[in-house]
Amino acid sequence: MKILFLVPPESISIESSVPKALEGGKGYYPKLGLMYVAAWYERATGNTPVFIDCPPEGITEHELLEQVEKVQPDMVAMSIMTFNLLDALHTSESLKRRHPNIKICLGGPHVNMYPKETLDQSNIDYVVFGEGEKIFTELITSLEEDISDPQSLQVIKGLGWKKDGISKINQTQTELLDLDELPFPARHLVDVSKYKHIIGEGRQFFSIQATRGCPAACTFCDIRQTKFRYRSPESVVDEIEQLVNMGVDDLFFVDDTITINKKNLIDTCNLIIERGIKINYKISARVDTINEEVLQALKKSGCYRIHFGIESASPRHLKYLQKGQTPEKVERACKMTRKAGIGFFAYMMIGIPHETREEMLATVDFAKNLKPDYAQFSICTPYPKTELYQQMRDEGIVTEDYWQDFAERPRVDFKIQFWNKNFTEQELRKLQDECHARFYSSASYIMKQITKVRSWPDFTAKARMGTKILTSRMGI
Repeated sequence: MKILFLVPPESISIESSVPKALEGGKGYYPKLGLMYVAAWYERATGNTPVFIDCPPEGITEHELLEQVEKVQPDMVAMSIMTFNLLDALHTSESLKRRHPNIKICLGGPHVNMYPKETLDQSNIDYVVFGEGEKIFTELITSLEEDISDPQSLQVIKGLGWKKDGISKINQTQTELLDLDELPFPARHLVDVSKYKHIIGEGRQFFSIQATRGCPAACTFCDIRQTKFRYRSPESVVDEIEQLVNMGVDDLFFVDDTITINKKNLIDTCNLIIERGIKINYKISARVDTINEEVLQALKKSGCYRIHFGIESASPRHLKYLQKGQTPEKVERACKMTRKAGIGFFAYMMIGIPHETREEMLATVDFAKNLKPDYAQFSICTPYPKTELYQQMRDEGIVTEDYWQDFAERPRVDFKIQFWNKNFTEQELRKLQDECHARFYSSASYIMKQITKVRSWPDFTAKARMGTKILTSRMGI
């Protein structure tokens, strides 16, 4: 079978809780999850698949159909989040219209939450839920060995399939993969130069993953209290060397909290130093998982920024979100990070249930006092299957399971709902714009950014983002 791994064109994605001013212009991140699946398939079968990533390549629907005509794939595999479900379904319909015999398989975070609901959609033939690397290859191998007997598919855990138009969902695969057994993502199938991010430190950006899972209990997160696993320092640094040889000099570790296992992270940093690898990189971390030893190792090995999930200045709202941290811990961690010579990005949240306008603006002031390189103020949103969503349903704040309804009946007019009883969506969006304007328009912040500009393209990119933030506040 000829396999096409596809990231569909972006045209009807659901609007997120991030402000419109910051949604565009940030660049494109590689789809590592799908690249891992492609790499496992290639290693296991010896066959080289095709990988088309439409957004960074600027590929339109018409151009995609032309490329598919040339490739003539038997199976098209896409990894989807809830935000791009509509894009995936629209693309599936377009492909099936041209090629009725083509098979469509969907995997990814949305499918993990709603496997049957996704499979029930027309034009979808298979779904993979759970860690898809091994499951997808088992699906293809089974189809190739005995395509006349679909019953053979029922033994593959983590697979959904159809028989006579009826959806069949197999048992969940509960055995987790050994991360050191994973092949490196199939970056050789894409044009690495197409991936960029405007607030990086190097010429060529790409992403990498060293861990999976997070033991923290944040109620708004979909991987809340999941098993934390990590790769060996040798495996991670071998991959970094491969990326450097491909021309990459700016990495983002997409791990939710890479700092959970401090010793393993420090060993990884030390190995980067021992091998003399010159790389710029950034990570994400909780404020209660760093110390001076970790920060020193990160700085020496090339880390230039840490993304902290801070959320709020209010102890009661941090408790409501089950963050497990306090404003004092946040201040201490940010101070240590600055002292170590590492920048940081502050992820903040407004519109938390029962939060007042005064508390939201206090969170902005708190963020300004922390002196981060950047801050983002998202509107608190109960995403599907999260503890926050269930908690808000239990409190009667959310009166209907609208995410379930969307999973069953995806529609273009669907809008994310924010749930603070004291504010309308329009009021929250306006407050969000005001928060960003208050943070980014301060004289001290502007002067700090001017002194850090590395080049004219860097200046113009940041200026465009700043202009978007300010004009959004003025309603332009």
